Amino acid sequence: MSFDPFISSSLSRRWEDHPSSRTTYRLSRGPLSSSRWPATRLEPLQRWEQSDLSQASIVNAELLELRAQEREQLVGLNNRFASYIEKVRHLEQQNRVLLLQLEGLRRRQSQPSRVQQLYLQEVRGLREQLHQEAQNKARMEAQKEKLREAHAQLHERWEEEAQRRSRAEAEVQRLREEAGQVALCSCDAKASVVSLAQELAFLKQVFAEEQEGLRVQLQVASLSVELDTSRPDLSAALREIRAQYESLAGRNMQTAEAWFRGKVASVVELADKQEEAVRLVREETAEYRRLLQSRSAEVEALRNVIDSLNAQLGELEETQNTEVTKYQ
Repeated sequence: MSFDPFISSSLSRRWEDHPSSRTTYRLSRGPLSSSRWPATRLEPLQRWEQSDLSQASIVNAELLELRAQEREQLVGLNNRFASYIEKVRHLEQQNRVLLLQLEGLRRRQSQPSRVQQLYLQEVRGLREQLHQEAQNKARMEAQKEKLREAHAQLHERWEEEAQRRSRAEAEVQRLREEAGQVALCSCDAKASVVSLAQELAFLKQVFAEEQEGLRVQLQVASLSVELDTSRPDLSAALREIRAQYESLAGRNMQTAEAWFRGKVASVVELADKQEEAVRLVREETAEYRRLLQSRSAEVEALRNVIDSLNAQLGELEETQNTEVTKYQ
């Protein structure tokens, strides 16, 4: 057991504050003498002493009980103090263990382990890969944007070529119609030439018949002149008539030939013009056909390029979606 000054001082104060103890102390300071007290007062005094002794015994019993309680309290306090000491020792031991563990953790942090190095190396590799993938994504986005611009330009060019092709087809159709009209005109001109040739042959035949008739008449007249030599005035008149007729026939022949040559020249000129127009139409048609074929080839090439660009765009979008899904 250990000494507790607080408990002792409290017990001493309780003992001094008790009234019976002070009374007993005062009574015990001097002996009782019968000479000092009269006989008439001895009995009450004895009774009072007996009551005071009984109170003192009660107080002593209380003191004993109080001391027993104090002893029990001291034992409990000592036990609690011993348990506190054990707890403190246990906590100190745990503190030392924790300090050792903390020191070990500090050493581990100052010297990273192989697993941590591998982890950091893997993290750096993944970060580099992520950076590369981000760069690839940016490059693919730029390439995708360029392909979209090229696709838009090619689509505009394709629309322009389609419009040109439509205009060329319309021009070819117009030229075909004009060629048909020129062919009809050429056929009409050829028919006119044939009819004029037939008319010229008919006129030549009529003129030959008339000339033959006049020649027969002249021969008959010359025979009659030879038979009748006595009539010189008649032969002169016949010669004059013959000369007039020949001049008239010559003029008619010249007029008919001039008219025929004029008609033939006009028909030939018209035919030449029609042939030149037909040739020009054919050449222009061939040129438009060649241009149409070249435009068709360009349109087909542009369509193939657009299809390839659409395929590349699809592949880029699929690759980008795959990469985005992989990083999610």
